[in-house]
Amino acid sequence: MPAADQTDPDLPPVRIASGAETETRVLAHTMLALLELQGLSAELAAFGDARDSRQALELGDVDLRTGYTGEAWLETLERADPPGDPQASFVAVRDHDAEQGIKWLAPRLGDGGLDAPPANATFAFVVLGGDATDDLRTISDLARRLSEQPDALVCVDQEFGTRVDGLRAVLEAYSVRSGREFLAADPEEAVRGVAAGDCLAGLTTATDGVVWQAGMRPLIDDLRVFPAFVPLPQIRVDLLEDRPTVGVALGPMAAQLTTALLGTWNARVLAGEPVEQVADEAARELLRRAGRTLPDAEPPT
Repeated sequence: MPAADQTDPDLPPVRIASGAETETRVLAHTMLALLELQGLSAELAAFGDARDSRQALELGDVDLRTGYTGEAWLETLERADPPGDPQASFVAVRDHDAEQGIKWLAPRLGDGGLDAPPANATFAFVVLGGDATDDLRTISDLARRLSEQPDALVCVDQEFGTRVDGLRAVLEAYSVRSGREFLAADPEEAVRGVAAGDCLAGLTTATDGVVWQAGMRPLIDDLRVFPAFVPLPQIRVDLLEDRPTVGVALGPMAAQLTTALLGTWNARVLAGEPVEQVADEAARELLRRAGRTLPDAEPPT
């Protein structure tokens, strides 16, 4: 039987903060779809950036949003160097926000692979798919290839390439000569550079839809050098106390979302598919992975 808060017509819709970027829109619409599949009324509120949506959550102008653990470490905790361990990142921001009346839904921690939860929208080196890079699955694999091919280039942002704690630190962590040349390129240019064969690998984010649309793949950061940016639902505690089914409805997003799923959904929206359609299918996929009974799909119009 549905919970009372699912059917009470006097309750206002659950308010979800949505951002301007493709990924935050995808995640907001997916949360909307999950709530509606649970029988809850919900609506989106658009914000220009993460700080505005965070402030709205704190003030109670919205009920929930997608938070990124690494971003919260930097912006909310105001601490440098977010950890690469998803669990350490999550625990710190969860404990801080619990005192602010905000709950982070807990992720399910897998093996760190692209197809296992949690999703991690952190920095990533990406490479071409196919036979030429079949032996490149991790940054350790990339490090070995770079050591074997001293003239091979990586495409990275100019600032990251020149910072002491940027490319040099990553290469040193993976035992690669840190003074090697690189090709300066922003994330979009880095992807094009890899596609053109100018660079063996390019630096962008692991869930970049352009990467997944092009059939490239992110390399796994097996030493966890890059900070963890795990996207998770953040919900006001007072809402959960009044309407606990909100947490139940959004549980599959926290527990089942993977880097590969999110990257693929981003790619579909970038290719022109309506975000609402992608999000509805995304929500149903998360429910399937969680072993939940799926509501009947509405017939196409």
